Amino acid sequence: PTSQVAEYTLDATPNKCVALREGSNCYAIVTLHWQQPILGDYCLRNVESKKVMQCWLSQQEGSHTYEFNSAQTQHFELISTQTGQVHNQTEVLVNWVYTSKQKKRRWRLF
Repeated sequence: PTSQVAEYTLDATPNKCVALREGSNCYAIVTLHWQQPILGDYCLRNVESKKVMQCWLSQQEGSHTYEFNSAQTQHFELISTQTGQVHNQTEVLVNWVYTSKQKKRRWRLF
């Protein structure tokens, strides 16, 4: 039995990357997986750089694994090469263990 894909999806796994300190790059192996209800020609693109990461011809789903290396949250989109239309977006959030803006509390006695 063939399963019919009925929704548009684009997921990043993992979708969070934790770096030690704020401003330092976060490294992770991220897999982006997409599904579409209609066969077509699709490309996966980094929204910030507009760089095309991978394209598929006459496909309904696909996966792309790459080395995430960024100090900021990155957004990704799946576009149709026939229409140029953006079908889905997802993101990989960058979080830090330590932020550089930690407030030091000083107690004052009057």
